Amino acid sequence: MMITISAEDFATLSAQTQAELLAQLQGIPAPTVPQSEKAYAPSLPSDIDPALAKMFDWEDRADLTFKQIQTWMLAASDKTKLGLKVFAEHGPIIDVSLLHEVGIENPSHFQSRTTMRTRTVTGDTSAFMLAWSDWSVGDCRYAVTPITHQSLRRYFNLD
Repeated sequence: MMITISAEDFATLSAQTQAELLAQLQGIPAPTVPQSEKAYAPSLPSDIDPALAKMFDWEDRADLTFKQIQTWMLAASDKTKLGLKVFAEHGPIIDVSLLHEVGIENPSHFQSRTTMRTRTVTGDTSAFMLAWSDWSVGDCRYAVTPITHQSLRRYFNLD
């Protein structure tokens, strides 16, 4: 097996993935996470309240690397960039009112634009950037995975 990965890309991987890769390279058994401790998304961190995380469907949510975010932003409008900066500053979970504050009055349009661009950048026709809560119960929140959040923070020079 041959693996080529830059230090920059390696740093964007979850701690579990990093440990598994290092174990594989060293020829030792990879550490495992007990089923009871597995997260709702591959990158869901311990600092997101599990009760809050359960409000979102994490299936098919993309973990976008910094390089993917750079590519993603090449075709993004200024308004879309403002919306994503909200996630960088306040995420990974935000209330939709924060999008309204930066001029995004139609969150459904914003959501569909992010989905189409994410699918183009990742090549995955079922990928989503955003997860959303059940708006029928009045809880209007969006979320991105922590890896995507970290990549956005880096893109906007917040870290």
